[in-house]
Amino acid sequence: MILPDNPNHDQSQMKAFPFNITREKELASFSRLLDHSGSGILSVYGQPGTGKSELMTHYRKEATERGVVFYLVNAQYSKAEPSAFLQLLLDQMGASNVYISPLEAIHMHIQHLEKQGIRFVIAIDSYERFEKLDEWFRQSFLPSLPSSSILIFCGRKQLNASWRASIWYPFITSIELKGFSIGQFDSVFQTLNPELVQLAWKFSSGNPYALSLCVQKLNETQEWNERDEQKIYRTVVKEWLSELEDDHLIPYIEVASIGRYIQQEKLEVMLDQSISRKDFEALISLSFFEETEAGWQLNTLFQRAMRDDLRRRKPFYYHQLWKRALLYCRSFFDHDRIVDSTEISEFFYLLGEPMMRASLFDHETLSTYTMTSANQDDWREILPYLEENALVSEDLQTPFANEHSGETVNKYFTSKNNNQESAFMTKEMIESVGIHHVKLLRQRDGIVKGIAFLLPIQSNTLRNLQSSPVTRSYFKRISPAEEKRILSQDKPSGWVIRYLGVKNPKQMEDRKALLYHLLPLVLTEGILVASTPLPFYQELLEQFRFNEIPEARHFDYGPDRPSKTYELDLRNARLSHYLETFANALGVNLSETPDHHFHFTAREQEVVSLVIQGYSNAKLAQTLSLSEVTIKKHLSRIYEKTGVKNRTQLTRVMLERK
Repeated sequence: MILPDNPNHDQSQMKAFPFNITREKELASFSRLLDHSGSGILSVYGQPGTGKSELMTHYRKEATERGVVFYLVNAQYSKAEPSAFLQLLLDQMGASNVYISPLEAIHMHIQHLEKQGIRFVIAIDSYERFEKLDEWFRQSFLPSLPSSSILIFCGRKQLNASWRASIWYPFITSIELKGFSIGQFDSVFQTLNPELVQLAWKFSSGNPYALSLCVQKLNETQEWNERDEQKIYRTVVKEWLSELEDDHLIPYIEVASIGRYIQQEKLEVMLDQSISRKDFEALISLSFFEETEAGWQLNTLFQRAMRDDLRRRKPFYYHQLWKRALLYCRSFFDHDRIVDSTEISEFFYLLGEPMMRASLFDHETLSTYTMTSANQDDWREILPYLEENALVSEDLQTPFANEHSGETVNKYFTSKNNNQESAFMTKEMIESVGIHHVKLLRQRDGIVKGIAFLLPIQSNTLRNLQSSPVTRSYFKRISPAEEKRILSQDKPSGWVIRYLGVKNPKQMEDRKALLYHLLPLVLTEGILVASTPLPFYQELLEQFRFNEIPEARHFDYGPDRPSKTYELDLRNARLSHYLETFANALGVNLSETPDHHFHFTAREQEVVSLVIQGYSNAKLAQTLSLSEVTIKKHLSRIYEKTGVKNRTQLTRVMLERK
């Protein structure tokens, strides 16, 4: 049975944990250490709720069965001092001696075990609490142990770089515990309706502790409701925040929960205050932050839990942070900024809530997908989509282009099939242009749910586009000036979508996710073209404000399959306008901020920001190093500028304008 990491959790929750999933690889690593007579170090790490403490229970059981003594010290209940650790270990050994030091008593006990030929393991759980003792462990404690010692450092983070640069590195085996896939979960738990099993896994992101809470509730009620979600989220937030020594980083974590990625500059913009480098480094060192190419990212489950908790406790403040995050992304679309897909993807992610209200997408469901470029190892995933029957019956066929020689590609553009020109994809086509143009849509468990082909419009592809099925209806009609412009440039003038396909066409969310995650990759200063006979994709393209080109309609997929052709023209700095228009259509105004409208001073902006966060006059004075009298004067001027009478009205006015 996998149990929560914290032994202080309510016992009824622990008993109710409803399934048993073994960690075979992790157990095998420990067994190998026991099989050898030499020393070894295990670094077991993982985010909260992944079953680290429970794994220690399995390790203890195996060690005991093999006659190895297992000492487990939980750092969570002790100060980060050598004397405190030594006393805890000595208590585990039951070898206290008032006449000598704890370290001497421990050494005497270990010598006694050696004489009897008994091996031992020293395991430290919640090791992140003892990180300050790293140097002492490496330089003092470990060298004092016999060569047959086995140590386990179990915590939320991997042993740091100092360990990997030390003499102990060859002896360290690192084991990261992650959440369970839906396959692991479903295979051992079959007492619930399959739909409820899927729901519990999706809600928990595969986190064992969160899964335990979900399934406990489902076992009791056999149904799912919003109140249960809120209760589980609160429990998850409390558990994960136990890592913090104090609460001064919590406002930063709240901000980080609003979007997908965070950087120091973005935090400062959203909070409207500067952040020290020391505090930012402390923030991203927390176990639930992960570094990515785009910045730092919260664990998906914790992010949703923290965001939901913040939205319910401080709805006005939450809305302010959300709007500031949107405005920060908006700043990247100005002409003098270099825009990449990260900012655009973040912009769409933040618009997820109004999009969901507009019934376009289920924001939380879409966040369970990712899209990445394919490589040579992914052919096994791609080939099933190239079956002709699947292509003809359900999927979107769109123009095809590439950056390689026209002669090579033209061979595949004009291939024959049943005496008709084929508009469909082949393995040879992909190889001729490069597999990196294939994008794979994956769910959180890594399973591929759909694929897309994205290819550039440029000088060495234009002729093929003008003569090939599906694409010719659009590219034959471009003006001579536009043709000349494309032929004169080596870089892409835009993109076409050759193919969109999902594994199961009946899964509407897969289809929506494919287009939702695809567009940020190609929304650049160029033109997008797509053509499809399927009403479902036609509606999605129109919802993303693609324009139909009536004169480019065609029947290249067959006489009974009329296909519409769409374009989204983002040339000549139209990207910024498109994104603003898209946001406005969802009821989000990005043209003005309340601070600018009311002409606040810098100090007044600080006061307003903190008032919205719920600060009292006393806390405002303390935070801003001002007297309460001065705070009242600032508030009086702010009320006058905004036409309100109190802080409640001020908060409402400010956030309604956002």
